[in-house]
Amino acid sequence: MDARDLIENLKAELTCSICLGCITDPVTVKCGHSFCTGCLLQCKEGDDETFTCPECRGVIRHSDLVPNKQLQNLSITGKRLRSHLLQSVVGLTTCDEHGEKEKFFCEEDQRLLCDSCLLAPEHKDHHVLPLETVTDKYKDKLQETRNILQKKEQEFKMSLVKVRRRKTRFKKDTYDLKQSIISEYGRMRQFLRDEQCQYLKKLDQESRDSVINKLEERKAELSQPIQNLQRMIIEIEENLDKAPLEVLQDMTGTLEKNEECLLQKPELPSLGWTPYSITALREMLMSFQRDITFDPESANPHLTLSEDLKKVKYGSVPQDLPNNKERFDYVLAVLGAQTCTSGKHYWEVEVGDKTEWELGICKDSVSRKGQLSSSSEDVRILAGCTSGNCSFILNSHNDFQSIQPIHKVGIFLDYEKGHIAFYNVIDRCLIYSPSNIVFEGRLRPYFSFGMPKEECTPGSLIICPIINE
Repeated sequence: MDARDLIENLKAELTCSICLGCITDPVTVKCGHSFCTGCLLQCKEGDDETFTCPECRGVIRHSDLVPNKQLQNLSITGKRLRSHLLQSVVGLTTCDEHGEKEKFFCEEDQRLLCDSCLLAPEHKDHHVLPLETVTDKYKDKLQETRNILQKKEQEFKMSLVKVRRRKTRFKKDTYDLKQSIISEYGRMRQFLRDEQCQYLKKLDQESRDSVINKLEERKAELSQPIQNLQRMIIEIEENLDKAPLEVLQDMTGTLEKNEECLLQKPELPSLGWTPYSITALREMLMSFQRDITFDPESANPHLTLSEDLKKVKYGSVPQDLPNNKERFDYVLAVLGAQTCTSGKHYWEVEVGDKTEWELGICKDSVSRKGQLSSSSEDVRILAGCTSGNCSFILNSHNDFQSIQPIHKVGIFLDYEKGHIAFYNVIDRCLIYSPSNIVFEGRLRPYFSFGMPKEECTPGSLIICPIINE
């Protein structure tokens, strides 16, 4: 091994494998490897008692760090000797052209020169310096560059320390945030459970104290007319068995009494519940809001669509439109242009005042010709009419109820779970939600004013725009 290799080996032994610089304030760990104390401590994350050796990944404890004064002294001595040793082993080169030692350096041509080369015409006006002077000059530049690099290295080391600290802090912050989220959702669930309990209690109380009592009272009120009718039927049957003269004598009085009974009409009490808002209901539904538009090809000729396909209104005079297979020809209906085959979807519709309407979903294959029953399995709708201070609702099961006025209806569809629900958007409460549904094939939003009626003039339906929050 020559002198140059020995010098390089000495340099390698005195180099810290972390910073790749001359080892400073060295410590030796249990596994036998040595590093700069500062460099090794930077490998320690947070307040952990142990960390790993950068060389062999062995476990290191803080108590295992042993200062190595002999290595520190050797590092200082080696650093001083290295430049002298290199100068002693590096001799001057010989000029191939003149056979003389090359003792000068031409900065323009960046080459070594001997005494004869220095006298050559091509180097006459060049900046030529003795090799030692040039060497010292370039060493100064190298030293300056090294200082800049060391300063930059220190900046990166400091950044590395900050990154490690931030990593530790971020892990802790992430854990704390997860615990906060779990706790917050727990409180929300408990809040909603409590609200649900209160809702059900109020519903039970209202049903017991109001609706059931009203029905019992109506039962009692209907019993008397029934008894009167039964008594009159018996009286008529007895008259039928009498002689002709007796029948004629009693006929006038009997018919007058029957006429009074025939004018009476049985009336059923309107049933309904007080709406109770559900906390955060609309905020949750709005995350599934979909941009729905009307399909012009399906619209009944009596229905006129707005230019943006968001509003439909009834016209008494039908439009001259092609009778294509997609178009409703009798039912005053129009479908949404969008289809649903999976996922969750939500849209809202303004029904306005004094408007009869039917809203919901239907199969894409629903019959467009002739009448369409609201109880058909091809449609799942909620029908209603808003008039004055009351809305009258009829669902797909033909269940009738009277509720507070509805001006905006929200429809939510969860295809996979077979769930459709109708909401009062203004009061943020549930109107109706059928159960035990299995959806198959493509579904489309359904909008209708029902069957044509001479005595009724429908208003308009407006699909609410997407709200970007």
